[in-house]
Amino acid sequence: MQNRKSVIPVILVGGKGRRLGKDKTNLSINGEIILGRTFSILERVFAVEPLLIGDKQINGFNTIKDVVKDAGPLGGLYTAFFNTEEQFVFLTACDMPFINEQLLMYMYGNLDKSVDIYIPRVGSYIELLFAFYNRRLFTKVKQSIELKEFPLRLLLRNSKVQYLKENEIVRFDRELTTFFNVNTKEDEAKLGFLAKLHNK
Repeated sequence: MQNRKSVIPVILVGGKGRRLGKDKTNLSINGEIILGRTFSILERVFAVEPLLIGDKQINGFNTIKDVVKDAGPLGGLYTAFFNTEEQFVFLTACDMPFINEQLLMYMYGNLDKSVDIYIPRVGSYIELLFAFYNRRLFTKVKQSIELKEFPLRLLLRNSKVQYLKENEIVRFDRELTTFFNVNTKEDEAKLGFLAKLHNK
């Protein structure tokens, strides 16, 4: 198992929720606020209090404001590096209702300290907001922001990447619901159905 102080978990709460039409930090399922569930899972897995990063204050949580505004998740990662000292940031979002705690614990236990990024991959799909990012990327992130190249995916270029493979993922999450996030009203409408799959 990793030295527990080598990773800081971060939840991004800065999204505008324009497509959804509401603040994602208020999303709930079965009476439970998704953000609160994610916070608790990360706190148990990493044994430290997760950081929330974004421009909104949320009752019951301490939030660090983005150092660079309107830079999306890349800006959140930059803010995390700027405010912490751990070797890795585990980056995720506030709108992922079905994070599998055992899967995350498995990732944490198998994180290779020598890599720049550790990220799930299913076919050609990769989940950039359920991934570990090494502090070595700090300069690269800063340069990307200065160039206004905001997609997180660009960090994969010329980086040492460890992939969490599909056959590993399905051992813990057969339906791959961990990576479902609520971006639209259509996504929100799926929550009840996916909750039944998740609880199988």
